[in-house]
Amino acid sequence: MIKLVLSDMDNTLIPLGQRVSPRTVEAIHAVLDAGVRFGPATGRDYVELSRLFRMHEECFMTGIFSNGKRVRLDGRYVSTTLIPHDQLVRIDQAIRGEKGMFLVCFPEETNLMNPAYGVGVSSAELAVFEARTVFNGGVVDEVPDIPFVAATIACTGGPERMARCQRIVAEAVPELRIVSPIPDWFDVMPKGMSKAASLPILLDELDITPDEVLVFGDAANDLELFGAVPNSVAVANAIPEVAEAARWHVGASAEEGVADALFEIAVAAVTGGTPDFMKE
Repeated sequence: MIKLVLSDMDNTLIPLGQRVSPRTVEAIHAVLDAGVRFGPATGRDYVELSRLFRMHEECFMTGIFSNGKRVRLDGRYVSTTLIPHDQLVRIDQAIRGEKGMFLVCFPEETNLMNPAYGVGVSSAELAVFEARTVFNGGVVDEVPDIPFVAATIACTGGPERMARCQRIVAEAVPELRIVSPIPDWFDVMPKGMSKAASLPILLDELDITPDEVLVFGDAANDLELFGAVPNSVAVANAIPEVAEAARWHVGASAEEGVADALFEIAVAAVTGGTPDFMKE
């Protein structure tokens, strides 16, 4: 029986740049009302999730945030990992001279007005990614000396520039790794940190097993989590590697494929049956 549903956000639960639809919120409530916990497993953090869920906090009371750097259960954080300031400074120094590359840092404590800092970049350059990935940012010359729970790297110019960025960061800051959830964009993570690495924290807190968890995803940063649970689900727009790794498949994010599946999960939880998408 499924007791916990985790879903990636961008291009899984919602198309990139959009907010959660009323129908998807309804589907999440159906799951919660059926006694199944729901939460995001995402690179996004609390403030961004507040915006994407249109302030429906009940939809993300539990989940894996910031690619595993924060774990939330029933409205409280049970685990938080910060990115050391000196490591972010070294990233900035390493990519500062590279055209089209810049660092964006997300503070541990923030608000809806200014949840991110674009480092060494113009307001116009930052605005492109603000609009594309749905965040509000401010421009700074240096990495502020405050606690940061997440960071990303914007990298325009195609696959060759992306590969160069990975090489630069690996050499300058070997303690970190960067993973691309969408084109031209990297998530920055401590080595060993991932959505999958933080899943056992939730399992222990809830006293459940991996076979009682179902996960939706679409991108490379979902692959490790897919390998950690038997019930992995790819949306129709998932990259080929994720589609191949998934046990089950649902409709595309633009067609609210996850919402359709959530309604089926809710019915199955009440009746003791099996969701239709798991009968493939």
